[in-house]
Amino acid sequence: MREVEAQHQDPVSDADTNKNGQSDIMELDLDHSRQLGGEPEDYPVRGDYNWDPMPADSDEEHMSERSWDRLGTPPPSPPASPLPGVSDEEVDEDEDGFLNITAEDYREYDRWFGEEEEQINEIFAETLTEEEMDSFKMLCIRLFGHISQRNYERIRYSFKDKIRLLSTYCLHKKLAQLSGIKPVTVDCCINICHAFNGDYTAETEKGAMDEFWDSTLYKRLTQTEIVVEGEPQGVRYFDKVNGRRDIAYAIMLDGVETQDRAASGHSSCWPLMGINLNLAPSERVKMKNLIPLGIIPGPKQPKDFNSFLLPFVEEALDQARGVRTFDIITGTYFTLRAHPVFISGDMQAIKHVIEMKGVNAKCPCRACELTAIYLAGAKTYYIPLANPRDNPNAIPDDRTSPGFNPAETSFDPLNLPLRTHDRIQQQLAEMDAAPTRKQYESLAKEYGLTGHSILDRIPSIRRPDSYPHEFMHLFLLNHGPDLVALWTGTCKGIETKSGKYKYLISFEHWSEAGRETEEATKTLAAAFIRPFPNIQTHIECFCAEHWAFWLVYIGPVVLRGRLPQKFYDHYLELVSILKCLLSVNNTVARIEALREKIANYVETFEKYYYQYKYERLRVCKLTLHALLHVPDDVLRCGPVWVAWSFSIERYCREVTACARSKVLPWTAIAKYVLQMSQLSALACRFPELRKAMLFGKNNVPVAASRMEEIKPGYEERVLRFPRLREFFLKPSVRWRVAQYFYTNYPDNTFREWFAFIPERCERWGKLRVRNAEDTGAGDCIRSAVACNPLSPYGKRDASFIRYTFQRDKNERNRKAPEMVDVYAYGRLDFVLAITLPANQRFKINTPKLHVLAHITEADGAEGDAASELITFTKFGRSIVLDVSSVLSLAGRVFTRGAKATGEWAIIDRSEDIQRTAFDIPEEDQEDEGEYVE
Repeated sequence: MREVEAQHQDPVSDADTNKNGQSDIMELDLDHSRQLGGEPEDYPVRGDYNWDPMPADSDEEHMSERSWDRLGTPPPSPPASPLPGVSDEEVDEDEDGFLNITAEDYREYDRWFGEEEEQINEIFAETLTEEEMDSFKMLCIRLFGHISQRNYERIRYSFKDKIRLLSTYCLHKKLAQLSGIKPVTVDCCINICHAFNGDYTAETEKGAMDEFWDSTLYKRLTQTEIVVEGEPQGVRYFDKVNGRRDIAYAIMLDGVETQDRAASGHSSCWPLMGINLNLAPSERVKMKNLIPLGIIPGPKQPKDFNSFLLPFVEEALDQARGVRTFDIITGTYFTLRAHPVFISGDMQAIKHVIEMKGVNAKCPCRACELTAIYLAGAKTYYIPLANPRDNPNAIPDDRTSPGFNPAETSFDPLNLPLRTHDRIQQQLAEMDAAPTRKQYESLAKEYGLTGHSILDRIPSIRRPDSYPHEFMHLFLLNHGPDLVALWTGTCKGIETKSGKYKYLISFEHWSEAGRETEEATKTLAAAFIRPFPNIQTHIECFCAEHWAFWLVYIGPVVLRGRLPQKFYDHYLELVSILKCLLSVNNTVARIEALREKIANYVETFEKYYYQYKYERLRVCKLTLHALLHVPDDVLRCGPVWVAWSFSIERYCREVTACARSKVLPWTAIAKYVLQMSQLSALACRFPELRKAMLFGKNNVPVAASRMEEIKPGYEERVLRFPRLREFFLKPSVRWRVAQYFYTNYPDNTFREWFAFIPERCERWGKLRVRNAEDTGAGDCIRSAVACNPLSPYGKRDASFIRYTFQRDKNERNRKAPEMVDVYAYGRLDFVLAITLPANQRFKINTPKLHVLAHITEADGAEGDAASELITFTKFGRSIVLDVSSVLSLAGRVFTRGAKATGEWAIIDRSEDIQRTAFDIPEEDQEDEGEYVE
């Protein structure tokens, strides 16, 4: 491999950057500003409202932080008396009467100014400027008077001509320096169970499970020395000293059909793609950051995958040895290494690269050695936990225990015989030692192996630890549809006599569920999900994104009252499992508890649907058994979204789109992948070229577009067009607005507020909710007045919202008022921007802006619909609240499953779960890139 030159830029962390994008790093102490040539106002201070930052192309940005050009002229320090050893006669003066400064004087001055940093800090600590003293007095008033930071900044800005106060950042920094008190931060459980110290110290290393870097696989690699082809490299994986720049990437593999109806019946190809795990989660899955590694052409399925993977394996070995790379920041050379850490894809693709037989072997599972049962009618092996009770002769000897009835034997789902790397190597050695081909094939069928995998040569890859089960294909495209097929009686090979099996849904009920699923599209915002087809008539049109949303949100609504209760409760266990796995923030303890939940789910599934009958073994597919290994995969390789196939599916879509040649489609695909890889490499050298690889989307964060406006004091609620500047307040709307002001400002009567409110104001039709910690665009809400049913956009309702307000807990008794926060749901009608004129009677000194939301509440819909099912039958009264009370966008689904007259069930996505969508938000997360310390 050739040497490459890596260009690095020091990232500016969020902690050093304020909301306006200006750096909070202070190069000078504030009291130095009085020692410079100008006034204090001429120098930038964090929080100074009049400071205009210099242009980005200023030369000052290219100066070092310790450059002398950044330091002000130090205060002169002439000695109070003649220098020692020098008499008045010896003093040499020039013609103007000034002392001549010699080189020795400069050296003496440098020695004085170059004191130890600790001594300088002591000098500063013993003295306080007038500005600092005033600031500390104000800090005392602020702390004991409970003055907010916003009001402190207002005071600082309003009286800046009369008193100089430090910014809160500099004030806290100076306070910490003078006091000498340093806080000790101790991590704790997110549920505040305990702090990670004392007996729980070890848990600091395994508390979170939010990324690959929290996995046991990564931790094992950091303790393992890199050995390439038997040659030790003298360094560990991702070593904090020599390997802190190492790159971890995941390998994704999938088979894709290039043509819908090929003449030969086969038109598949196998793209191979890499994902750079060092990038932020929101960046690594973008098309411009995906790494094309190669493609296995079609049209037929390869017989020897090892031969196609050999070039990649040789490249991976070179990457493990490292490439001598130049760091332009430090001006030194270092060894850059890259390691594939795990391989993911659908079960068919992984079966080939891992060299296993799958369902054609007695041990079909790639994670454990549980023996399967052969079903003669299907000519396939199935792997239930419990043996069939009606056919003991079909039970293999490996599934029986001495002294126990084979028909009543069941395996513990929490204690399965797991495969290990050493065990697989031992089995392969036995197969290689087989004297005949027949014995080799017999051992292969017994062990479930087909041979050696060339990927085992990569030192960071181990079977089976580096092959997690992929979430999208396992849950969304296999187990979910299989469950629906059982309910609807369309499961192949399973008897479906009417009335014999209680889990069956009648045709009429399933038809109604299909219509309600299709109609739900109208009351779900387009940001939630693409349009839903009818699941009863067009279930083949459901993609993984549809299945994810339907299983988690729509299914619990349309199946309630239609699916028998015990089967419905069992399905809700699956919903809980899906929400846990899709959680953005997770913990090791939660995933370990998920083991028991999934084990109980699988055992109940076999009880309800398998019923321990030999002829019903078809329901015990390998995909059902694989659910038991998902928690271990998460603990070993990280959350499911790290390894799921949504990114490879998007990549495959791009690859197949270029197969337009009718004669040589594989050549066109290979050329496209080659050029994509070449452009990606070239874009790393030329930033201007990288701008052209946005694939139609701009990833530059914009606070507000030309069709939006951010009102002062409402930075987290962006108003969007359409807008009416002179909207006349009707009496009913005016009454509700007056009621709002009277409730929140009761010093004046309701009639006074009603008469005082201006007759006209601004009315906005759309709202964007942008939380302070959210770097994305936020939820876009289209109010009811801005919805045009004749427009294509009017076919999707985006006006239903989740909001909050305060209610007196003791409103029905005589106890003292106790206000509590309440979550509720309703329809956003429109947004008003009202400016109240100055009036001393209403204690308004200057015109004051209020942005209010006019909401029609859903009658009785109070609570948290993200964690429980909340329904309502009609809309109630209309109210006016501050626009900051609007929290997020919500949806609703109409169903007649539980009530004959029908009801609305609320869909709330505010729960922090990962969204299974192809359209990944273009987010700006500069500080997420460094995961390897």
